[in-house]
Amino acid sequence: MSQFLNLNTNSIDPKIIEGVMSSINDLVFIMRVIGNEFYYYFANENAMEFAGLDHDHDFIGKSIYEVMPADVAKGINENYLTAKNRKESIWYNDVIVKNDTNTYFETVLSPIFDSNGNCTYIVSVTRDVTLSTVETKEKLENELRYRSLFDHNLDSILMVNNEGTIEQANPSTYHVLGYKQKELVGRKVTTIISEKELKEFQNLFTITLQGHSSEIENSIVFHKNGQYIRSHIKGIPIVYKEEIRGIYLIIKNVSSISEKDNYIYYLSQRDQLTGFYKRDQYPTIADRMIKENQTQNQQFAIILFNINRLSHVNETYGYDVGDLVIESVSKILFSYVEQLIGGSSPIIRHSGDEFILFVSMKSQYQIISIVKKLIDLVNVTINIPNRDEKIGISSSVGISVYPKDGNTSDILLRNAERALLACKQKERELYSFYDAKYSSITQNKLCIENLLKQAIDKNELEVYYQPQFSLNNFELVGLEALLRWNNDKLGFVPPNEFIPIAEQTHLINEIGYWVFENVVQQIKKWKEMGYHVQKVAVNLSAKQFYSNEIVQYINKCLNHHNLSPDLLSIEITEGAMVDREETAYILKRLKALNLKIAVDDFGTGYSSLSYLKDFPVDMLKIDRSFVQAITEDKKNAAIVTTVINLAQSLGMDVIAEGVETVEQIEFLKRKNCLKAQGFYFSKPLPANEIEEKYFSSRTS
Repeated sequence: MSQFLNLNTNSIDPKIIEGVMSSINDLVFIMRVIGNEFYYYFANENAMEFAGLDHDHDFIGKSIYEVMPADVAKGINENYLTAKNRKESIWYNDVIVKNDTNTYFETVLSPIFDSNGNCTYIVSVTRDVTLSTVETKEKLENELRYRSLFDHNLDSILMVNNEGTIEQANPSTYHVLGYKQKELVGRKVTTIISEKELKEFQNLFTITLQGHSSEIENSIVFHKNGQYIRSHIKGIPIVYKEEIRGIYLIIKNVSSISEKDNYIYYLSQRDQLTGFYKRDQYPTIADRMIKENQTQNQQFAIILFNINRLSHVNETYGYDVGDLVIESVSKILFSYVEQLIGGSSPIIRHSGDEFILFVSMKSQYQIISIVKKLIDLVNVTINIPNRDEKIGISSSVGISVYPKDGNTSDILLRNAERALLACKQKERELYSFYDAKYSSITQNKLCIENLLKQAIDKNELEVYYQPQFSLNNFELVGLEALLRWNNDKLGFVPPNEFIPIAEQTHLINEIGYWVFENVVQQIKKWKEMGYHVQKVAVNLSAKQFYSNEIVQYINKCLNHHNLSPDLLSIEITEGAMVDREETAYILKRLKALNLKIAVDDFGTGYSSLSYLKDFPVDMLKIDRSFVQAITEDKKNAAIVTTVINLAQSLGMDVIAEGVETVEQIEFLKRKNCLKAQGFYFSKPLPANEIEEKYFSSRTS
């Protein structure tokens, strides 16, 4: 215990501190930090008893792994390592099951630093929070029961405060009154009550606020469309801690049965968010279109309209923002159909991010004109509520034509889906008409997916390396690691075919970790062979980048192989940097590991340039699509020049990708871009050829 005093002031009697520690009900541990290992320095009585530690203090000076079971030690050690690396206190919760009883704990880990800023100790304080946690869970369960009754009630339910202002509305309010919640919140409830009914309604409101339920069996309320709805209204007081905080108004439509039946029938066919037909209406509508056009010997097109990257928006910002995107697109589609196509085309919400339009076809040119206009109109930027960020919306379209591409509703839809898939697989394609060759695309995709799942186990994946050169002296300055797949059935599968499938099927995380581990092992091997290894760049996919464990994995991998982070750089595509706050947080953690950060394919994404000042970026990589046309296209030349100047003004390095000609090299040198990679210098090569060509005569 006397050693513990060295962490504090010598002016306090050791017995006082010992008494304080003994009287604390919390579990207190003090761990000494040596490298990435943590050794017991002190534990109070409660901590020793709970952890089953010897009261003779035999555990003092031992590491967590020496004292605790391996599976327990691993989790504890990772938490301590996080506190050490972040250089700030962290909190986490645990639950321990003993005799079928859950005990809940809350722990705070606080690092202590010496005069040089090095973390030398970590203080752990753990508290039993079972009582408050159970109470919170019970409260949450009660709230969920209430929320279920509120959300799933078929009648409209309004939550109104004591002043008569609407604070919430359940989803059924849209079906009963035509209003969405955001249209009602903040309004006086009396604005939807018929003037003739106000006196009776005020009486109901007053009685309910006095703590008594009240009802009006026959009242009139206004629908959003201006129609009167005959309703049954019931008021129920909201009581919280014996205090009335407002009332619930339950509004039931008691219009005539025939009117109600018509309304329910309408709702059964329509999507709640957009008002478009639901997907189960497709066969009925398509069959009707086929019958009409067959009789008149005419053509029509099925336009399958897809919102690009909507799933990414949902994962990054949440489904509320995703719904905002869907609403914005649906309004554009509806307005265009109404104004330019004449309102004759039914629209179906086929899935979360897809819509189907039916358009009578006079010529292919006419359909192309309509599709291009739609894509143009949807290509907008919307503001994210309560965030200083914007989202760019883009779309892809697949088209099938009756009767050329099918004479049944199923075949036409399937072929429109194949056209859409083909469109997405072609870079920079915005729309695609169905072609018979697309029938094999879906089957090919499934084949690739199944074989890719076995690729790691069958040792079919290999990392190639593309050299990067200085344009001053044409010396090697680095390598970029690129994944290649050689399957025994398919042969070499192009990355642009299997990487998108890996990303869509979530195989990308497992493959990405395999690549990183392989690259680190290869660099280590080269160093041990005495080769002078320059920095190697490794690409991270968006899914990898935003996974919770990516920083911890990289740090663990580097430590395991005892490899300096100076030999690695991490490349993130511009399009992956959607969530500014989350991106900045992850990049700063990567920088804390002393890794270099590069933005790959710069200029092809839809992010704002302003993010560059917020992110710790070291290098911009100019996309090959700009570089390849710099000597023929003035616009591309201007873009490349701007990127180079921007990078230099921000103190960043810049490298050009896809360099293939002497003219491109001369242009880049004139603009002061002094690093490049591309087929002019070398195609990507396996590790053994890199050794033979670039390392055999160069050692560290």
